[in-house]
Amino acid sequence: MEKFLRTKGTIQYLDRPMEEPPQGAFVPEPTPRSRELLTSYFDLETPGGPLHAKCTADVGRRLAEGLPIPVYQIASLGLLREALKAEQPAQPNPDDPRDLPKAMRSAPWNHLCDMADNWGDLSVLDRSRLVTALAKLGFWNSVADLVPADGGGSSLDALRLAYFRHNADAQLAPDARSAAAAFVRARSVMETIARSEDFDPVVRYGAAAHMIVLCAKGEKEKALADMRHWLQAADAVAARAGKEMEPLHTSIYWRGVAFIPFFEGNHAEVKRQLELSEKYAMEAVEAADADTRLLALENVHPVLETSGRSAKARGDIDGAEQFYRRMTEWDPLDPKAHVRLADFLMGENRVAEARDAYSTAARLGAPYASYAHCQAARCSIRLDEAEHAYAALVASAALDRRALSPLILLRDICTTEVLAPLKEWAVHELAARMQEAR
Repeated sequence: MEKFLRTKGTIQYLDRPMEEPPQGAFVPEPTPRSRELLTSYFDLETPGGPLHAKCTADVGRRLAEGLPIPVYQIASLGLLREALKAEQPAQPNPDDPRDLPKAMRSAPWNHLCDMADNWGDLSVLDRSRLVTALAKLGFWNSVADLVPADGGGSSLDALRLAYFRHNADAQLAPDARSAAAAFVRARSVMETIARSEDFDPVVRYGAAAHMIVLCAKGEKEKALADMRHWLQAADAVAARAGKEMEPLHTSIYWRGVAFIPFFEGNHAEVKRQLELSEKYAMEAVEAADADTRLLALENVHPVLETSGRSAKARGDIDGAEQFYRRMTEWDPLDPKAHVRLADFLMGENRVAEARDAYSTAARLGAPYASYAHCQAARCSIRLDEAEHAYAALVASAALDRRALSPLILLRDICTTEVLAPLKEWAVHELAARMQEAR
């Protein structure tokens, strides 16, 4: 599949107004629904949108009520805030929650700002709760500003603070090497949690299972040895706990464990273990009460995604499609689900169907709208319907100010005299972006 090219510099040049493309060659694409669907990322209370947005509203409720805040699995990438800012630059797009004018703050948002303003007076517990909320909102700069780089403390809340600080460093890293180093530091914190005999077995069990996933990102031979080690550690914690682990944690465990046979090439065992992960995921949904329901619902999303990838890897094309379609049905307002389905269909040369799925993702919005528009345009080009690609490519270039691929494609498909102004615009904007990224 064609790579989506972007510049690799900083994003400071987003302040440069992009010249308006010439009118007449296309009807502009409508603005994505990001602001509607991701309102909780601006008020911490609106309950609608995709599952990760609903979880964000739940974090706001828990923060305001002084309740524990779980670490939801669908993390907010650094590019989410960047995408929201590029999509509607005239709308409020704070880099720090306290940048939002007080008159525009909801009660949960104002509570979060008050906590940040009074950081020095907060207990470690409340600092941990605050930083968990900031991370869910995607305010990684705020996490890095508040949490000292050297960490400190051995309590679970202190370790959670350190873990989020290292994740912030990874999100904000200027290059891949710095990001990898921050990732190693975060992994070290998770290892400490998994090893500590002072923590609840459920916490250690989850940390050990998460370590398997983190280790899967290393070199194959060492990764396998490390993953097997943490599998044994998780099993030992469960055996000594004296009680059966809850379905949600058991589901997360089996999804993590499945990386081991995947690395070994034992796809039948991967399938078996992911079936167990889904079984327990559904049991967790059925057993959930009002307080735990979102955690259980959210967990199904990565289970279906991982199962789809696994099915594709073992050559079960029909099974893979089923998982990806179920993902869009389970979380229909999440553009990522539709992108995963579209990428799969594109890989199977089902181009018209892929275009439909990419177009759905583009309409839903951040942070996938730019990529989805560009891929929908590629589909139109492959279907010999280039006239349907112009608007999507312009939208892709406008929504991601570091994107190069849509401009390159526009340059190459504008071959008539009528399209010469659009081609000239694409060439000029492409040159400007490449120059600014140096």
